[in-house]
Amino acid sequence: MSLEQKTISLFESDQGLGARFEYMKLTPPSMFVRYKARMPGSVLSVLYLCIISTFIACCILIFHRPSDVQCAKQLSSYSPALEAVEYVNIDFDADFDAHGIYRGPPTPEREQAWFNLTTRPGIEVPRDRIHLLNRTEADNLQHVPAEVGTGYTAILEVYHQLHCLNMIRGYTWWQVGKYPGTPDGLSEDRLMNRMHVDHCIESLRMSLQCFGDVTPLLIREVPHSFIGGKADFNTHHRCRNFDRIQEWVDVNYAVL
Repeated sequence: MSLEQKTISLFESDQGLGARFEYMKLTPPSMFVRYKARMPGSVLSVLYLCIISTFIACCILIFHRPSDVQCAKQLSSYSPALEAVEYVNIDFDADFDAHGIYRGPPTPEREQAWFNLTTRPGIEVPRDRIHLLNRTEADNLQHVPAEVGTGYTAILEVYHQLHCLNMIRGYTWWQVGKYPGTPDGLSEDRLMNRMHVDHCIESLRMSLQCFGDVTPLLIREVPHSFIGGKADFNTHHRCRNFDRIQEWVDVNYAVL
């Protein structure tokens, strides 16, 4: 490059720098501050927001514990009684030689205890919830009395299951002559009795399989026994508080 060309290039370069310097003189300094701070600040704000949101979400997942009612609603068919569900820890008392009011041959006290356990009034299922039970008005469902409401009559399934258990109990003791007459729920019609008991056995079978209790039943060592051990029937369970369910029905019944 000749000396003249270098001089022209340098002059043009100086002009470019001069133009940039003139622009900087005419531009308020605050614009550069805002321009430089605005973009990085917005990016940092988004980053901070993401971090905080992630932290809050993790805290919710770790520390938030769903209520008993929320768990019951998630894991059960619809029922207006779900609002009464409360879980408690219980060790069963179920050894072969255990004693209790519900266990043993019929006595007036025992019959009354079973009656009190299995007999509860009906409840109302709202009309706008019946589809949650896979039913419609076309299924000819019984309505509660008009003065009570517009929903449908029902009993809680647990009371049907307890009724069936009581029916089998009464039938077996009746077969060995422990009742002076015919137990409640049975009749002199042997075929009808057999059908009723078979219905109850099947209903309880389906219920037991439906709920599928997977609680471990442990084995206790008994060195001098014939088989060297025995089942620990006093298993530890997480149960629904049955007293709470009974109280709910007594307060919210619709049909006696």
